[in-house]
Amino acid sequence: MPAVREQKDESESSSEDEPEKLPCVAWSGVSKRIPVLLFCAEAIVSKDVAIRSVGEKYNLAFKIVRTESRLVRGILVNHGFHEVHPNSNDFNLMWTGSHLKPYLLRSLQDFQKVNHFPRSFELTRKDRLYKNIQRMQQTHGFQNFHIVPQTFVLPAEYQEFSSSFSKDKGAWIIKPVASSRGRGIYLVSSPSQIPLDENILVSRYISNPLLIDGFKFDVRLYVLVTSYDPLLIYLYEEGLARFATVKYDHATANIKNQFMHLTNYSVNKKSSDYVSCDDPEVEDYGNKWSMSAMLRYLRQEGKDTTLLMGQIEDLIVKALLSAEIHIATACKMFVPHRCNCFELYGFDVLIDSNLKPWLLEVNLSPSLACDAPLDLKIKASMISDMFSLVGFVCQDPLLRQPRPDRAGIDSRMKNPTFPCVDTQDKALMCFIVFPGQMKVLRRAQEEYDRRGGFVRIFPTPDTWELYSVAFIILFCVVPSALFCSLISWLFVLVPPSCSKVQARMAFSSYLHRVQLRLLAESRANMGPAWTQKEHDQMELVVRFLKRASSNLRQDMCLEEPSRLLCLSDRQRILSHQLGNFIQLYNQETKQMVESLDKIPNEDRCINSNVFQEFILEASESDLEEVLMFYTQKNKSASVFLGTKCDSSRVKRTSDENRESERHFFIFYVPSHQLRMKYDTAHVIKECFNNRWWSERNTLKSHPPSHIFKLVCDLQVLGVF
Repeated sequence: MPAVREQKDESESSSEDEPEKLPCVAWSGVSKRIPVLLFCAEAIVSKDVAIRSVGEKYNLAFKIVRTESRLVRGILVNHGFHEVHPNSNDFNLMWTGSHLKPYLLRSLQDFQKVNHFPRSFELTRKDRLYKNIQRMQQTHGFQNFHIVPQTFVLPAEYQEFSSSFSKDKGAWIIKPVASSRGRGIYLVSSPSQIPLDENILVSRYISNPLLIDGFKFDVRLYVLVTSYDPLLIYLYEEGLARFATVKYDHATANIKNQFMHLTNYSVNKKSSDYVSCDDPEVEDYGNKWSMSAMLRYLRQEGKDTTLLMGQIEDLIVKALLSAEIHIATACKMFVPHRCNCFELYGFDVLIDSNLKPWLLEVNLSPSLACDAPLDLKIKASMISDMFSLVGFVCQDPLLRQPRPDRAGIDSRMKNPTFPCVDTQDKALMCFIVFPGQMKVLRRAQEEYDRRGGFVRIFPTPDTWELYSVAFIILFCVVPSALFCSLISWLFVLVPPSCSKVQARMAFSSYLHRVQLRLLAESRANMGPAWTQKEHDQMELVVRFLKRASSNLRQDMCLEEPSRLLCLSDRQRILSHQLGNFIQLYNQETKQMVESLDKIPNEDRCINSNVFQEFILEASESDLEEVLMFYTQKNKSASVFLGTKCDSSRVKRTSDENRESERHFFIFYVPSHQLRMKYDTAHVIKECFNNRWWSERNTLKSHPPSHIFKLVCDLQVLGVF
């Protein structure tokens, strides 16, 4: 049992080599020595001194240029950042409302970040977005990229527009090519109503929108891209549904009523019929709902919301793929370090009566104004999770000391590219993995561990299979199949390849990580805002130990720490008891191995060396996914909990068993992942039952088997 021995050695090792214990900090890099700040939306309200202390200790700084965002400023200040002059070069974050000049990008240090990529207008200018999607339609088929209504750029395409109008008369919507907030948008019913003295976009009006209570609406989704080379896309778990203020009527007489046909908040807030909700807990009232409330309503109406969200994800990925080559090329030319840029886009999507989503536009700097409590609840959590995911290194900008593992343009150019061949039988070529590419993979994994409420929608095993043809053509720097295959291994282990013994080893490794985290948090100076949450989470650990210890063959003395003790003492006691459980649990696993002459279906089990490598390197969230998939496949988690049974125990229903088993390996939620609207029990319930993304991620089909085959091949070559 190498994994068990490793855990024991690690727990007994001296604490001299451990990094400094700091609240709200994750440790990154190969040796886990680089501190990365974790953000919490509650800091806006609690103003916790402990949360501010880290930013103040490292003298973290930000500047806001050519824009204004009270929310961004409030979150940063309450995490210990201080604001510097817009002309200063001593900053960790530059938050700007427009694109940066190339000379400014080239001067960025490796720890500095800006909130835009170069040439993002390829996605956010309406005419460029349409042209890029049109190019993909011509290259990969119209139906495969039919994600926007029929569109023409005038006056250049006036003849084509007139010809199309004569064949199918109806309403068309006019939009300036570079505007936002509904400015300059109106409907026409005849080409003669269109001015030709400026560049405009004319799109066929979607005359059959999906209605809720008779009102037209659209959805604002928040999409985060942390890299274009390779492409990494995250979709936030929550969004906004924005309603028109006048009931929809497709009659031509109403064509000039903007309050009926336009759903932009900036337009409808001027209407006397606009209804605002002042209760942050009510998400389905007024002219602005949460996306979750909208999906719940549609689900109650019998709509397939899982299919709908899958189509929306598809739309987002295809839109970003259409602009990827332009932005990735600009990054290669102007951005000195891969981690300098990130970007939050606002995708506006309209759903028609056939439940087909249509992309209306992509916003460069989506509004972060909080005009209602619902805005604050969603946007504060989203911005906090985004900053955590992006990963601000705790480094004083005045010192400007380069990190030893920095990777700039020169190191990227040293990594040659290799062609990828994707045959019908999914046979894979062997690749050489260079240090720069392994750093990209490690960064992607660390981002995933800090993702909070963001869902990674590209790359995944499913999206790689779906978009591989387009992606191979566009990808120009890192071998694409290698990246997508390896990143899949980092996050998902193929369930059919895991034996019972290996499942127990993975569970033991997961418990050991929880034990170490309990011990680490007992040493940290946590502020009062975290105390109640830590107590609630420890209650879940106690409940787990009470149940699991009763299933051990050996008796285990379990005493619940008194709530009269201070938090750190309870954490230390609980960590010690969890360690005792792990020791007994590992002994039973060893006995199980000795009693088996041959593991059933050994040919389908993971290679032991590869599996040992995985459980030693995997993060807590990686192990959670392994155990979740294993439980889904086997319809039970009983293999994790010992072998002793009590025949006198009343048999519970299968539903009760499943509900209980869900808590065995998701019983301890890191405090930085708790946002202000959730308590611990609600987090667990939402993760498994109510959200569209959990259905997609936990119940999806198994990843392609060739992913694991590639990992095995690379392991044999000594890559891992």
